[in-house]
Amino acid sequence: MLSPTAGVRVTDVVVPDHLLLGPDAHGVTAYAGEVAAAARARVVRDVSDLAPGSAVHLHLTDRLFGPEPARAAAAVRRLAQQVSLTVTLHDVPQPTDGPVFAARAAAYGQIVRASRAWATNSWHEHALVDRWSAAGARGTVIPLPVRAAARGAGEGPTVVPEPVVGVFGFVYPGKGHRQVVRAVAALRRAGTPASVRVLGDAAPGHADELEVLVRTSRARGVPVEVAGRVPDDELVDALRAVAVGVTAHRNVSASASLNSWIAAGRRPLVRDGAYAREMAALRPGTITLFDDSTLVPCLDAALRHPTSTWTAPGLDLGPHLADTVAAYRAWWASVR
Repeated sequence: MLSPTAGVRVTDVVVPDHLLLGPDAHGVTAYAGEVAAAARARVVRDVSDLAPGSAVHLHLTDRLFGPEPARAAAAVRRLAQQVSLTVTLHDVPQPTDGPVFAARAAAYGQIVRASRAWATNSWHEHALVDRWSAAGARGTVIPLPVRAAARGAGEGPTVVPEPVVGVFGFVYPGKGHRQVVRAVAALRRAGTPASVRVLGDAAPGHADELEVLVRTSRARGVPVEVAGRVPDDELVDALRAVAVGVTAHRNVSASASLNSWIAAGRRPLVRDGAYAREMAALRPGTITLFDDSTLVPCLDAALRHPTSTWTAPGLDLGPHLADTVAAYRAWWASVR
């Protein structure tokens, strides 16, 4: 059992213990670990190791607790009765979630109300919480950082001779892979021999989506290469090895995959929406917006003008992880 004084004091700010749930490979858990390490926070893996009344922070998505959103809400309510809990909400519910939306929205509302304070990674997500989960609730917004890459951002463009269009991340319905394939098929009909490279594997439970993607792509005459999961130490090279990167998912609320493109020095095409516009304003010059009617001409322009798919050397890509941690420390100090 940890001592009742759990929490690390750094420059007169008590950094809460960070409760990490789920496997390290899960995006939310991995990010929570990065923030904890940068903040020099104590990492706790088991709720039973938390001291009663201690300051605790939790990065969460309901899916870390299983398929039933109510389980996540119940677990957080119990935790909040034992410790002084702040949370960062990920995968914020929105109507495009489908049949599970109502249950997810209700669960996130309970989580918000149970916690001492809450944060999201974008104002778009904050607005979703206000609209669908906890009307009138007010949290803070701390954007996802662009992680520093050993090489990538800040370097000049790499010559990519083949017109390969890359989509990075898990394959699941609504991620945009099918839209990209349709757009590439249109380019091929117009004489551009483009192809698609899927930099990722099927999301759990969606192996059929990947199979359908490959089958329909072949039917359209579009070559598709499925690279599978890209190891972390190979990711920058993989993102720099395609001619154009596309982030086309429809129900995005915060996107680590988008930041990975930027960290690699790329300026991807990003489907227009509230979150995309927020990120375009946060980091000018790092993305190119498209909508359903303009993806084909945007892809054509990007392939004809390769330098448009790279960020300018020296461009400010902040906030970085250090900025994120500073924002968290200021927030934790304000709610204690």
